[in-house]
Amino acid sequence: MKQFIQPKREKTVFSIGGRGHYENPISDVMAFYLDPSEEHNFGTLFISSFLTVLGKSLEIIEESPIEKIEREAVTLSGNRIDIVAASENWVLVIENKIYHSLLNPLDDYELYVKAKYPNKDHILVVLSLNGLSGIPGNWNNILYQELIEEIKKQAGPFMFTTSNAKWSFFLRDFILNLEELIGEQKVDKQLMDFAQKNYSRMLELLEIKEQYIDSLRRMFSSVLLETTGSAVLDKVHNWSKRTAIRFYCPDKWGEKTNLVLVVLPQGDFKIYYYVYGIEEQHHEAENKRLIMNDYNHWKENKGTILCYKSEKRFDMEGAKEEFTFAAQHLNHYFSS
Repeated sequence: MKQFIQPKREKTVFSIGGRGHYENPISDVMAFYLDPSEEHNFGTLFISSFLTVLGKSLEIIEESPIEKIEREAVTLSGNRIDIVAASENWVLVIENKIYHSLLNPLDDYELYVKAKYPNKDHILVVLSLNGLSGIPGNWNNILYQELIEEIKKQAGPFMFTTSNAKWSFFLRDFILNLEELIGEQKVDKQLMDFAQKNYSRMLELLEIKEQYIDSLRRMFSSVLLETTGSAVLDKVHNWSKRTAIRFYCPDKWGEKTNLVLVVLPQGDFKIYYYVYGIEEQHHEAENKRLIMNDYNHWKENKGTILCYKSEKRFDMEGAKEEFTFAAQHLNHYFSS
């Protein structure tokens, strides 16, 4: 199972926007860098990388440079081709596939290119994260990994010059985003296989986890009942990888004030408590009475809730002792 625990991803401008896995934004950026006349000043880096991966001679760029880049070129049947890069003697057609299966009418794309660009060498490419099946023999299947590796090889002379520093950083983010997508797809396939084979055992583990949380809920409810002598209510919350069990003693502390057992991912515990109903002008004075040693204080809900959490972490026995002490502390505060 540990092989599927992934390190935290480095954020990119694509992941921040939440559109890093969409084909259209990726195609937009690809078309920008494919165009040698654009302000990125990377010249023919992307075109030459494509041609190198395809095994084509780079002399065709010198003999016939790109004159036009089309995005979503519309065929006579109303279909849209992702990218068309045309020169005087040749034309590069790119169908960009990130996650979806290849359901595109490639034959219609060919008819469009032959009609619009007759008497030119047609270079037809399907660009994908993983190799796709069912591609016609006259189409080339390029993997993003191959293209990225070639771009990196050829990018050295262009990177981080004074004339294109901004677009160098942007290109790095673009490549990083694609590499993350490639890695995710590989892990996803392995994860799917692992989960399918071990699904019943995973359910058993989840059931054991729920039983454990329920046992903690009942155990600490009993501790609180003995400490307060009044009815105890509880709620279970998931806080990312932590589980929080809130305990309420409405007869002693009011309806909302609660004491929280936080189950940490490492298996140990912290204690929190949230106090409601104190007017803002009394916060400073009441905080001095409420805060316990080795606890941090903060406010929530626009300062209407006074919140406290233990700096220390506790094992099971230590958590029960601290929980009892915190409950006694709240009992004393509200009784006085």
